[in-house]
Amino acid sequence: MPNTSTSQFIRRVLQRSCSEEIPCEMCNISSTSSRGTSGSKRSEDQFSTTSSSATNSPRRTTRRPMTSARESLLMQKVKSIVPKLSTTMKKGECGRIAIFGGCIMYSGAPYFAAIAALKTGADLVHVFCEKEAGSVIKSYSPEMIVHPVLDQEYGMEEIDAWLPRLDCIVMGPGLGRNQSMLGRISLILEKVKMLNIPIVIDSDGLWHLMTSPNIIKGYTRAVITPNAVEFSRLAKVILNKEVSPSVCPDHKLVGDLARALGNLTVIHKGAHDVISDGKSTEDCHAGGSPRRCGGQGDILAGSLATFLNWAYTAHSCDDPGPAVIASWGACRLSRGCALQTYNQEGRAGTAIDIISQIHAEFLRIYESETFI
Repeated sequence: MPNTSTSQFIRRVLQRSCSEEIPCEMCNISSTSSRGTSGSKRSEDQFSTTSSSATNSPRRTTRRPMTSARESLLMQKVKSIVPKLSTTMKKGECGRIAIFGGCIMYSGAPYFAAIAALKTGADLVHVFCEKEAGSVIKSYSPEMIVHPVLDQEYGMEEIDAWLPRLDCIVMGPGLGRNQSMLGRISLILEKVKMLNIPIVIDSDGLWHLMTSPNIIKGYTRAVITPNAVEFSRLAKVILNKEVSPSVCPDHKLVGDLARALGNLTVIHKGAHDVISDGKSTEDCHAGGSPRRCGGQGDILAGSLATFLNWAYTAHSCDDPGPAVIASWGACRLSRGCALQTYNQEGRAGTAIDIISQIHAEFLRIYESETFI
């Protein structure tokens, strides 16, 4: 802990905990965020009380800041879409999710997305992957229904048979960047739109999207989840703007990209997440981990698919709309799981450890006010 008096330390903690919105440390340093600009002194205090947590013992990050009024409101909206479990429910009522991705080089990503969807609360998860990846992905868990047909001539027949039975699609985890797959991916996206199925596009799915952005333009049930580098590339292709990759998302640029794509929803992942459909823009400043192991984006994509299905099947889902509410809910859960993993594992934390936190964090945030 920094060498400071007790009174100074308490004042700094209170300044941070009682703030209405808590900007991330990177935004305080770079001043690139449109929020959290209430003075240099406050920024210095926030940084000095939290920066040690990213470099020293992970046990120093266990303090939870007070929840803002906006976060409390969004949390209630997410809770309202979570289906109540009962003994009268049938298999599949909480969601049938499909992951399109998985090749011989990247077999872990579709597994992380699939198991995250299941752990968040989906009932069934299918994985449509390339033939050579099928047996590998099957070996990870018996929970997933694996279809190794994505690169096969007869593959579209099987996909056509299953698509109408699915509630949400995740396109991209471990998909690879094989040019020969572009036509098939475009065909699948067209069928998804015809069936009005919500879709999450992540990872390599975004790379394919950049080659043909009009394929998803105007489909408001789509959510794309670029990181800083992917957002920079999308801005260049779609907005014709040179944007330097930044972990502190620009609210205006995120909104501009969403509008340019016909008001689909964009999640710009970073030190904090910015979510926009071009009409409403929300922040998720909660938790997170300075440990950036692989698989975290796949976990978010899988979790988001479950929330997205719930949001679109909820009887009422008012402003800021089902896609934004579902996106915020998934970001909040994923960041909370990452934080808990870092608190316990520090630099050793991996995607598997983050997945193991989903149940406890979901229960704490969305299903019990008193769970500790």
